[in-house]
Amino acid sequence: MKIVNVCITMAALFISSIAIHSNVSAAEHDHETAMPAGNGHGDHEEGGLIKLTPAQIKQAGIATEKLQMRPALKAISAPGTVVFNAYSLADITTLVDAVVHARYVHLGEQVKKRQKLVSLNSTALAQAEASYLKAQAEHHRSKQEITRLKELAEQKIVSQARLQQAESTYQMMQADLAAAKATLFSYGLKKQDIAGLIKQKEYGLLKLRAPHAGTVVADDFRIGQHFSAGSRLMQVVDESYVWVEVKIPETLLSDMHVGQLASVTLKGVKDSYQGTVINIHHQLDTVTRTAGVRLKIQNSHDLLHPGMFVNANIATSKGEQGLLISEHAVQRQGSELIVFVEEEPGNFERREVEIEKASMGMVSIHGGVKAGEQIVVQGAFVLASELAKAGFEVHNH
Repeated sequence: MKIVNVCITMAALFISSIAIHSNVSAAEHDHETAMPAGNGHGDHEEGGLIKLTPAQIKQAGIATEKLQMRPALKAISAPGTVVFNAYSLADITTLVDAVVHARYVHLGEQVKKRQKLVSLNSTALAQAEASYLKAQAEHHRSKQEITRLKELAEQKIVSQARLQQAESTYQMMQADLAAAKATLFSYGLKKQDIAGLIKQKEYGLLKLRAPHAGTVVADDFRIGQHFSAGSRLMQVVDESYVWVEVKIPETLLSDMHVGQLASVTLKGVKDSYQGTVINIHHQLDTVTRTAGVRLKIQNSHDLLHPGMFVNANIATSKGEQGLLISEHAVQRQGSELIVFVEEEPGNFERREVEIEKASMGMVSIHGGVKAGEQIVVQGAFVLASELAKAGFEVHNH
């Protein structure tokens, strides 16, 4: 339903700006202005023409693909479960004992990379920052002392022994400064944080940031709560791709290979989600005699979430050649199935087609189109909605 609502909203945004021309006779539509002669589309008795500007095409998310002969894919079907992509799941932890000072995001919120999530107060961090600033001052003073003594030693005013002693002290100060800086790094401060310490007015305040863009999926803490070093406060996950864990019988494992194309569907949802096999587990379940196969699936429209049950199809071989296109290209109007062909840039024509059962998110098309034509594979629902709003009549046969 979420996909349908999004598409309907997109269609509504375009109704006022899209010029729609249908080659329906003036007797049926006296209020419509006849299409100019010579537009090349009047011969399509059951067609409808939609004209869009490049800006409208971009805003509607319309994309086309050349229709061509390709082999149909044969697939193994099995149930699966959606889980987080663990490689895109980040724990937000404190590396020092601290108390929660403030939160800046909430559960379910979308965050950007390096966005501030939560700040902590830490006595240990404040002491470490003070030690660093002290070591930095002593290092600077020691360096100045060496510069001064070198000039005096050249004038024979001080001995070489005094200069060597100052150089030894400088090396010690340098080591102390490096150790103090290493402590701050270990507590989670970045290079720019350390560089700005001298100008700070508050010390011991640690800000935890998002390591990458994503969604906050856990934030079990309270303001004022104490956490020891290593404790997790939040989790952020990038859900643009999810994993689907599928159980495959051992008799079919010989057909499984990393890199195979895969698709999954949700119960009650027409659309399929595409991906690949990324891992085949090397241990069988001794009870069910199945092995786990992991799919990496593109999570279009953010509809797939951990715990959901899906039906997975994994391509195992190639079948006969046919005119195959994404199932998203096909729309239903009344009893007719249609696609939209971009005959020339910005001109999209409605064509009635017949299809065979979808497999791996692809359908085989018969009639109405030919190889080499550009078929709308994204945004077809928007175009179909525009025809409906324009009063185009479906011809039932």
